[in-house]
This record gives sequence, C-alpha cells and structure tokens, in this order.
Amino acid sequence: MKRHHRPDQGSRFLIDIRPETAGWKYLSFKVARLAPGEPLEADTAGEEVIIVPLAGRGKVSFGGQPHELARKDLFREVPDIVYLPPRTRYKAEAVEPFEIAIGGAPAEGRLPARLIRREQIATATRGEANVKRGVSTLADSDELTERLTVYEIHTPSGNWSSFPPHRHDTRDNSSYHEETYYYRFLPEEGFALQRLYTRDTELDVAIPVQHGDLVLIHEGYHPVVKAPGTNAYYLNFLAGDVRKISAVNDPKYDWVAKDWQGNPIEIPPKAG
Repeated sequence: MKRHHRPDQGSRFLIDIRPETAGWKYLSFKVARLAPGEPLEADTAGEEVIIVPLAGRGKVSFGGQPHELARKDLFREVPDIVYLPPRTRYKAEAVEPFEIAIGGAPAEGRLPARLIRREQIATATRGEANVKRGVSTLADSDELTERLTVYEIHTPSGNWSSFPPHRHDTRDNSSYHEETYYYRFLPEEGFALQRLYTRDTELDVAIPVQHGDLVLIHEGYHPVVKAPGTNAYYLNFLAGDVRKISAVNDPKYDWVAKDWQGNPIEIPPKAG
C-alpha cells in the first residue's frame, strides 16, 4: 500500500510505477502528460499494455498506423482505448495537450494490437442509495487481454464505492490480484478516504486521497468514500496470478449488497 503525489511539473510522467518500485510482481502503471510536438516513443517489451486517454487529443501509432484518441470530459465520456501485446513499438503524440494512462503486465503475446472502440465498452450502474456508482468495463475477458483487467469507476458526490468491501489477496480463497486506484476529482479540490484493512492482520489504515493521487492495493479490503461535493473518477488496472478475478466480500458487510439502503435511521425531530 503506497500513495504517490505527482512529480515535478517539468516531468513528462505524472506517475511512473513498476513492479520493482511497487514491491509487487506484475503491474506497471504510468500517467503521461504530452505537449504538442512532444512524442513519447516506447516498446512494450515483455508486457501487454493498455493505453487510456484521460484528457485532450492525440495519436497513438503502432504497426505503421496512427490511431486518434481524444477525451473532452473524463466524467461524462467513455473513451476509445488501445491494446498492445508484448514486443510492440509505439509512439504517442499530442495534437493538443494530451494526458494518457499506460498500464501493463507480463504476457506471452497471444493477442493482436488493436484499437478498442467505445462502442465495445460495457457500462453499468452498481449499487443504490449512497453506494451508487457507474462502472465502465474497459477490459475484462480472455478475448481482450492475457492478464490485465481494467475498469473506470465514476462515483457521485458523497457516495461510497468498492463496496461491499472486498479483497483479492489469496486469503479466504480469493485470487491474487494487484490493483491501482488512480484518482481524479470534480472539482479538483475534492477529496476521498480509502480504508485498507484485513481483520486477520494488523493492517487498518485510512488514506486521504487528492486529485491525481495513486493508491496501490496488494492486500486487504479497500472501500472508498467521497466527500460531499466531490465527484470522483478512478482508474483500476489489475493483474495477478490468473486473469479472472475471484474477490471475496467482507462477511460483516456482505448484506449491504442485498439492501443498498443500509437500514438508515430517521433523523430525530428537534425537541419542543
């Protein structure tokens, strides 16, 4: 579990996490900010990679072909994204100021490089009451990736998400999956709190999260609550020993999935 602020404004990478720096086995995660005329050229090496546009407009070229990616509104638009297999050279270029997230994990190279259109991305609403949030499934099938799973979550002001609390750290017959929570807020001055806890170890912390922060999850339950007035976006990349995630809910809160209202009390009337 770590929390990372943005590097100096002069850096092309706002976030740059690799397995050796994160202290885990699989996931790498970067957020790049590109100015027009400032290309980013790279090779996926031994990883499969998914590129998600966050803001602005640019091109990602691979296999000799450029593909335009754009996003005007992170909170109201589903994006086109790019999948790249291992051993693929690519170049990202900004047409206007352009921000992209780049997540990767080890893979064999069984799937082709391609553009995944927004029409192929499933969106849904999960939960009700103050646990209601939007979920966009960018990649969660064997046909799309070898190891990576990718979600975008949009949570309205004051609501909870990643709830009921769940874990995927091998305990209680869950799968092992590392996970990134990359946050942006509307307004940017908003904040959230993410709790990480286990019940069977001493891990129990609450992390204040601000616009542009990244939280790394490799153990424990990890629910999130947003401050009133704070609309939240977070990007989840996951990778583990297997592609399919087998998460286990905290049994003390599993009932909430059957009663999203949460048995609220009535506010007592004023005396007199």
